[in-house]
Amino acid sequence: MESEINNEDALKAYGLYPFDDDETYQQGLASLLAGGAVATGSPPEVQEEIKRKTRVFYFNKITGNSITAEEARDYELSKQKNPTAVSGIEEENRVLTFAELKELIETGNVDKIPNNKVIPEKLNEAPPSASTAPTRKKPWEMATDS
Repeated sequence: MESEINNEDALKAYGLYPFDDDETYQQGLASLLAGGAVATGSPPEVQEEIKRKTRVFYFNKITGNSITAEEARDYELSKQKNPTAVSGIEEENRVLTFAELKELIETGNVDKIPNNKVIPEKLNEAPPSASTAPTRKKPWEMATDS
């Protein structure tokens, strides 16, 4: 039972891993693609499966996990079928489509919009801060300095 929980956590971590921002992974992927790992004209499904295998291999290598490409594919498919069932962290980082944003606004669920801050409708009551910058010189004052 414990390995199932760890595997589930590993799959969540895999789903959150920023492969697009990892330079080492991107360099390795580029060298594989340049080396002909994916045949030109391959169907998109085949290309995506090869890329998934590279992501799983790299993820397992740097994290010490042992998820399989099949588990990763099933996890990715479950996220696509049920996007509302993602964890809170993923939900915060997810970019909403225009249709999703429109739906949330129309139904009054603005609290579910990520990074949506409630701005109070009053002025700031804190006293203003004192300026610490020196006063700029006027053009005629700069001419006399030289």
